Amino acid sequence: MPEHADEVWVLTRSNNQSPIDADPLSRTPGLHFIYYDLPPWALSLKKQAWFLPLYVLLWQWGAYRLAARHHRKKRFDRVYHVTFVGMLSGSFMGRLGIPLVVGPIAGGERAPFALRRGMQMSCQLKEFIRDIGIILQRYSPVTCPALAAAERIYVATPDSLRLVQARWHFKTEVQLSVASCSQTARLGERPPSRHPRFVFAGRLLHWKGVHFAIRALAEARRTVPAATLTVVGSGPAERWLRDLANRLGVAEAVEFVGHAPRQRFLDALRTYTALIFPSLHDSGGLVVLEALANGLPVVCLDLGGPGVMVNGSCGIIIPTAQADDAQTVTRLANAIISLATMAPAESKRLSLGAIARANELSWVKLTARVARRECQR
Repeated sequence: MPEHADEVWVLTRSNNQSPIDADPLSRTPGLHFIYYDLPPWALSLKKQAWFLPLYVLLWQWGAYRLAARHHRKKRFDRVYHVTFVGMLSGSFMGRLGIPLVVGPIAGGERAPFALRRGMQMSCQLKEFIRDIGIILQRYSPVTCPALAAAERIYVATPDSLRLVQARWHFKTEVQLSVASCSQTARLGERPPSRHPRFVFAGRLLHWKGVHFAIRALAEARRTVPAATLTVVGSGPAERWLRDLANRLGVAEAVEFVGHAPRQRFLDALRTYTALIFPSLHDSGGLVVLEALANGLPVVCLDLGGPGVMVNGSCGIIIPTAQADDAQTVTRLANAIISLATMAPAESKRLSLGAIARANELSWVKLTARVARRECQR
């Protein structure tokens, strides 16, 4: 932090104080923390879904008023509204009268219409409702004033430019909302696997694209019959996915292991051939960075955050433009076959490329890029 600013004041909720105090970095000279929470009645109502949007709005207003009081005592030079990759609740920090930076904002990613046909009808309806929400957020009376006041807006992916009206695109840039801890990206060869083993990790939701991975595995096994897929995670789509594996005759090759403790999962990553993550609109995809940091190549669609993080040096990106459901499955199957039959030297190249890419996408380098960009103004 010292190389980027003389002082930084962080305003956050008081329930974050214990983990912050436990981190030695919180005692960095020039780093200060301000804690704010709404009254107990609001905290209790927060558990009610109907009250949550109002709760967030009230917290934003209270946080602004607290920031304004500190600003009167000690003038700040710039304010960063770091979001939970969303701006549905807007921001009042522009009222401080100093340069405001907002973001990264996400949520503008959409599943291509041609790739929705394999979903259940109820899930297609959810996607349609989500499309409407993206349009509404673009013109939200809460969001627009915050974006208008901002000196700079960061969006997590190119697709999330949809959330920002064209008149503000001149001050909008793409910046990923997730990064790797560079110290976790380590060199070292992955142990060779006797059989091609692929893994997916994440919540089992219709838009995570696990159904594409299962269909692609069934197609790829005609060429590499030993290929398997391990599905780590749980969610409402699990029954649908199990039924799909049964219908395609690959139930014995698709293992659903449920939730796995994070460290055990990270330790096991290096035993797989590749991570398959065909998500349709993930703005981040932290598991992709975790895989790269462990030298594991990644197969993903050219959509959302994974489509930004992965390149040819560390994995295989499946193009979706003008592609229908079947074409996408075939391309995923070809990627599985390619990785399953890859020469050891090429596999090592991808593994080392994955580690290099994870280091490139580290928090240290991300903050340096943002700080350098802001200092240019």
